[in-house]
Amino acid sequence: MELLTVVCPNCRSRLSLQNEPGIQDKMLACPICKYKAKVSLFQMGQAGKGGQGSSEGDTKLPASLRQQRKTDPGQMRVEQTGQIIELCVGSLVIGRLAKSGTADVQIGNDNYNDEYMSRRHVQIDVVKTPQGIEHHLVEIGSKNIIQLNGSDIKRGDELVLKFGDKLTLGKTEVILEESDEEATLVNDN
Repeated sequence: MELLTVVCPNCRSRLSLQNEPGIQDKMLACPICKYKAKVSLFQMGQAGKGGQGSSEGDTKLPASLRQQRKTDPGQMRVEQTGQIIELCVGSLVIGRLAKSGTADVQIGNDNYNDEYMSRRHVQIDVVKTPQGIEHHLVEIGSKNIIQLNGSDIKRGDELVLKFGDKLTLGKTEVILEESDEEATLVNDN
C-alpha cells in the first residue's frame, strides 16, 4: 500500500495516510491540532507551508547529506504538545491557538493552551544565504516574554538561531531541530 504524505494547513505537521482512489475528497482531522478539512486542502498545505511556496520540490536526502550541504530548513518541535512545525524559506509567525488568531502557526490543542503566549508571539525567518540556510528569530512586539536558551529577548531583536536552540514563548518551549524524516501516521479506522 502506498502512503500519501500531506501537511496540515493549520499547524504544519507532516501526516501520512494510505493512498486510495478518491482520497482527495475525504475529510481528515489532524491528530495534532484537530483541524478538519478535505485531504485535497492538506495536499495544498504542503506547497504553501511557511507562508510562501517552495520551488525546490520535496526531494528527501539522508540527514547527514542535508546537513553537509547546509540546505535543511529544519523544523520546530513544541515540547508540551509534540507538534512539529516544518520550516521552509520564508517568514512564519508563531502564536497561541485562538479563534481570533492570525499567526501562520497556532500552538495548542484541546488539552494545552498557553495563556502566556500571544496570538502573534514571534516571527521566524528562514533565509537562503551563500553559506546555506539561516534561521532568524524576529521579535515582533509581543506583550509576553520570549526567551532564547533561558535568556530574555529584547524588543526589536533579530537573532540568528542554530539547531538545538530552545525558545520559550510564554510558558511553551519550542526547539529548532533538523528535519525529521518521519511523518505522523493517520489511521482512518
